[in-house]
Amino acid sequence: MPLTATGGDVEVRPPTEADVAAYREAVTRSTRRLSRFSVPDPENLPAVIAAQSPTYRTFMMWARDPEGDHGLVGRVNVSNVVFGAFRSATIGYDAYDPYAGQGLFAEGLGLALDLAFDDPPRGMGLHRVEANIQPTNTRSAGLVRSLGFVHEGFSREFLHLPGVDGRRDWRDHDRYAVLATDWPAVPYRHQAGRRVAAVVRASPVWDPAGLAPLLAAELAVPLYTAGPELALPVLFELLRVSPVGGVVECRTSDAELRMGLARARFDPAVVPVLDQVESVSRARVARTALETIAAFAATT
Repeated sequence: MPLTATGGDVEVRPPTEADVAAYREAVTRSTRRLSRFSVPDPENLPAVIAAQSPTYRTFMMWARDPEGDHGLVGRVNVSNVVFGAFRSATIGYDAYDPYAGQGLFAEGLGLALDLAFDDPPRGMGLHRVEANIQPTNTRSAGLVRSLGFVHEGFSREFLHLPGVDGRRDWRDHDRYAVLATDWPAVPYRHQAGRRVAAVVRASPVWDPAGLAPLLAAELAVPLYTAGPELALPVLFELLRVSPVGGVVECRTSDAELRMGLARARFDPAVVPVLDQVESVSRARVARTALETIAAFAATT
């Protein structure tokens, strides 16, 4: 059937009016645990059912062997669905007692993702699914990582929700995503970021307001400054082993610079080489960082 999947221990399907009583019991029993990061409402399933559409889908997870209990393992909402060239959506989910922590919810979420990525009419035909999780919600983050979601970024004050302090506020979230081209994804899959580098020709005198440290901070990469305590060969070796790259601040000949960058696994023709300036504006730093990122993006 469309939008329905069955696994070893869990069945996933859209909600119906027949689910209201079990949903009310499941959410009520789980409210204390869920309230740390969400706003559970045991009475909202009728509204959820009425809202179902191609851009908002809910999947209910049912235990195939409920062992005499209400049987509702959890719920997954696939929302903010945009088709066209985007074909992406956001997921939110809750696991319900007494099934939380038994592995059933992870199986159910995997089945829901099968349906999200599968072609219509069985599935939704999506390309990308994103989950936004508070940094303190390590259990939820561990769940999506176990399913192959990759950490993609950080969103400030993303949603107005409860947190570990027990009150509602605008909460920062980490962004995790998985693609249809990855699915089924390798658990705890690591997506290596693009390594970037830039060189600032400057005297080895530490200046926190100089171009090199400000550019390194904007790019979120290490700063390597040549000087009496860090010889040039050591500097390029540190750059070589850095998984993200870095900003190099040094004065050296063009030949030494090319050899050093090549040893550090960078194409010397791509790495921007900049001159120090007397006064560095924020606009200059941001523009230089964007140009550095663009230089490396053009090579992939």
